[in-house]
Amino acid sequence: MSTPTLFVSLGSFVVGLSSLPANAGLVASYEIGIGANTASIQIDQEDGDAYLFNVHWSGGSYTSWQAMLDADAALEGLSLQYDTYSWGVFLTGVTIDGDTDFGFGDLWPIENYWHFWLHDTAEWEMASFGATDRALFDGARDAWVFGSPIAPQGVPAPGALALTLAWSAVCRGRCRSARRRASPGH
Repeated sequence: MSTPTLFVSLGSFVVGLSSLPANAGLVASYEIGIGANTASIQIDQEDGDAYLFNVHWSGGSYTSWQAMLDADAALEGLSLQYDTYSWGVFLTGVTIDGDTDFGFGDLWPIENYWHFWLHDTAEWEMASFGATDRALFDGARDAWVFGSPIAPQGVPAPGALALTLAWSAVCRGRCRSARRRASPGH
């Protein structure tokens, strides 16, 4: 399989919407690659910061780990540290714009490592296999959570975020035009 052409269309998109869930700490969202298929990969840092990567590709087999490597290649502020073994890859560190978490699962309470999650059903489930074995499909949602066995935090799905932004703009426009009609000076 050839590696998709990479681009970043939204360098960094800071979300400042009051409609986000209270536990959401979405700091930035990125668009990576091109193609008809899209999967999202969420990174939850231990400090509560969440980053969302919407990865696009065309063609056949494409793994979650290939998507992570493509994101790493496309984004200057992203850096992955990992060890490769015969059975796959063990992610040890992620740095996004200076926000870093690193660990091997060797410190008590033995949660200082990156937990890999899948959202193929109605809720998040911790993966029973690695990202190198995870074949992505159009609409797939994966996540990496550092330092906790708790499921990834709730952040808007990519389509919901766009819909929220569009609806917010429509509502603001309607409120302004209603105020203009009601003001006595017009």
